[in-house]
Amino acid sequence: MRFSLSLLFGLLLLPLAAHPADTIPDDKAVIQFQTKTGLVTFNHHLHATLRVTQCESCHHTHEPGEPIKPCAECHKKKKTKIEGFSMVAPKNSKAYHKKCKGCHKYTLEELEKPAGPTKCKLCHIKG
Repeated sequence: MRFSLSLLFGLLLLPLAAHPADTIPDDKAVIQFQTKTGLVTFNHHLHATLRVTQCESCHHTHEPGEPIKPCAECHKKKKTKIEGFSMVAPKNSKAYHKKCKGCHKYTLEELEKPAGPTKCKLCHIKG
C-alpha cells in the first residue's frame, strides 16, 4: 500500500473534534438536586468524559443546534403527556432512577467496569 506524504500530513493537521465534556457550561459541570431523601450531586463533567455513555443517553430529545432543555421540562413532578407525542413522560424521580441506576447496573454487570452507586444512601446525602 502506498501512502502520500502530503495526504498523511494533511490528516495530521485536521482539527480534533471537541470532547463532549468541553461543551458543558461551567455552571452545569456539577449539578445538585435537593430531594426529600437528601441532596444528590451529579458530576456532569465526569459523566461526559466516560467512554460508555453518549450525550443522547440522557439528552434524548435534544435536537442539534437547539438549546438543551432541562429534564423537568418534560419530566414534571407527576406523569405528564408530552406535547406532540402520544406518550406520557415519567415523573422526574422515576426517570432519573431508571436512567442512572440502570446505567450503573449495566456498566457493572455487563461491561464489568467500575460504576456509580445503585443504593439510595450513596446518592441521596442527608445534610
